[in-house]
Order: sequence, then C-alpha cells, then structure tokens
Amino acid sequence: MGYVNKIYRGLSAPEHRPGEPEQSIEKLWIAAAETYAIGGACQLLHVMDHVIAERGLRMYLPARKEGIIPGASNLRLPRFVGDRLARQAIFSGREFEAGTPEGDLLVDEVVEPGEMDAAIARRVEGLTSSGLVNAAANRRALRAGQEPLDVFRAYMATYAREQAYCHFSPALIRNLERHWRAHERAL
Repeated sequence: MGYVNKIYRGLSAPEHRPGEPEQSIEKLWIAAAETYAIGGACQLLHVMDHVIAERGLRMYLPARKEGIIPGASNLRLPRFVGDRLARQAIFSGREFEAGTPEGDLLVDEVVEPGEMDAAIARRVEGLTSSGLVNAAANRRALRAGQEPLDVFRAYMATYAREQAYCHFSPALIRNLERHWRAHERAL
C-alpha cells in the first residue's frame, strides 16, 4: 500500500498471522522539514515518530485543487489537528505554519534557521539512549491503538474506489489546468 504505509507500519514479518498482533521490523523515523511540506511531504509528517520543523515551514494538501483525495490524510490528519481543522485543510486548502498554535499540532519541535542539524542529533540521542527494542515495541503499541490494520484496510478500500471516481471525473483535467496552468508550460 505504498512507501508511506511501510514507514508507518514497518516491514511485515515473513509470516502473516491473521487475527494476531502485527509483527513487523520497525525503525524510528525523524522528519526534518525546513521550508515546505506540500502534498505527499505533508502526508509523510503524519507517520513520522518525530517531526522537527524550521520556523515558518508551510504545510498543506493541494489535492483539493486537483479534485482528488490526499492519500491517507483523511484517515490520519484528524488525529493531529482535530476534525474541524482537518476538514478545513482537506475541503478548503487550509495551510499550517510551523511556529503557530495550529501548525505546531503537526510537528514535535520548531527550530530556528541554522539549528536543524543540532536538533536532529539531540533527537537521535533521545530516541536511542534507552535502546531500540522498547522504541519498536512502543511504536507498535501506539499504532495498534490508533490505526489497526483492519481500519487501514477499510479506509484504503474506500480511498481506492473514491479516488477512481475522482480520476475519471471531467473536472479533474479542468482543475489541473486551472490551478497548475499546465497549458502554459513548455515541454
């Protein structure tokens, strides 16, 4: 179901056992975002274990302009910003900016320009200082409570069907032309 899901769920164990807790190979993920996190990059922030953002980072989902669904953001974004702000982002193109109360709901830490490398080093030390076994276990436990595999599967079934309707809509090309001005670009 895509690399974003692999980052979020880890790599599956060699043998899948339906009805039992997920077994996966886990890695902790840190995102360092400095200027923009647009579309897929914004979706990646939803699955990271720690997000470090430079003050002023702009985060948004332009799928609305295109007339499509922004991946699994409809499933995941409300957990971070609440239902109302998620609806504003998905239906109306609301942008979030790191260093503001709403934007900081999508990030764990805001740093000033030039401080990113030091912030990453501190976070790596903080995440690994007690070992990685408990980090992987906590990651699995959080995921089991937030987004069980069956919930994700049900969402993706809806997403696939509805995204297909969006892709076959005559409005899609019109939206792309209007918002991205493809007809003005030289090939």
